[in-house]
Amino acid sequence: MDPKDPSTVTTPFQFDRAIKLSSVRMGVDPGAPKEFVDKLKELGAVPKEIGPRPAATGGGLGVESAAAFDFYVQMKAKELGIDLATLPEPQRGGGGGGGGRAGAGAAGADPAAAAGGAPDAAAGRAGGGAAGGRGGDPGRPTGMAALTRWTGGRFPRAFDFVNAQRRRYALISQMAELLKDFDMYVPGNGYDVGLHASTGHPCAVVPYKFDSPQGGGGGGRAGGGRAGADPAAAAGGRAGDPATGRAAAEPAQAPVVYNKQPICAVIAGNLYNDDKILSVAHQYQIHTDWHLKHPAI
Repeated sequence: MDPKDPSTVTTPFQFDRAIKLSSVRMGVDPGAPKEFVDKLKELGAVPKEIGPRPAATGGGLGVESAAAFDFYVQMKAKELGIDLATLPEPQRGGGGGGGGRAGAGAAGADPAAAAGGAPDAAAGRAGGGAAGGRGGDPGRPTGMAALTRWTGGRFPRAFDFVNAQRRRYALISQMAELLKDFDMYVPGNGYDVGLHASTGHPCAVVPYKFDSPQGGGGGGRAGGGRAGADPAAAAGGRAGDPATGRAAAEPAQAPVVYNKQPICAVIAGNLYNDDKILSVAHQYQIHTDWHLKHPAI
């Protein structure tokens, strides 16, 4: 904790390089990676199953990130000739309060639409046509697309934000009750990322195997194709006849092959248990070599 930051809490930090895992009150989600949990048991951990966590709701994260990056938004808007005062307010509805991804709309929505304007209009304001809106390199957005990740956080009302903080406090209280008998736990699929972003519970990401990712996500591909795409289609085969739903009668193609890469688990600590989860992660790391392996480049 930073003593110069009035928003932090000063608590002891005692990193233990030789921590005994048997002394740690560890919870495990039923969906936690078996290989990872088995190794922790081998090292002395005695984990107990943990119940379901509360569902994360909007906690004002969009507003906070918009405030944190406002210096960049103003600089970029000036560079692109965009008047931030003319940005249309997004349509209200749903959770209210700026939770979830900062300034983002529905999954898969156009970035410019997430700011409340039509894509063409937003691109026109940026003065870049397709490059200013949806076009260009997705990894290096230009024009309006470079700003809309954060501009959405400018519009929630103070009323929305205060209520979002109330929901966040309720969520923290529910987690405190759930974790009262645990120092840390290992989540299952999804890693409880959204939950921890709202509650502030510390997490350590630990590689537990080195393999090709499942489900078409992440990593380099030896066979080409789009991430998450149908392997047969990526290899050049047809998806099938949409009228009948039958697969196309073509020779089977080789599936997309993904380069091997670290596959990770998460250790989530109770509030202010950063030192304990890092101590456990250290014990795991010194007894394995997964962190030394790297994807082929």
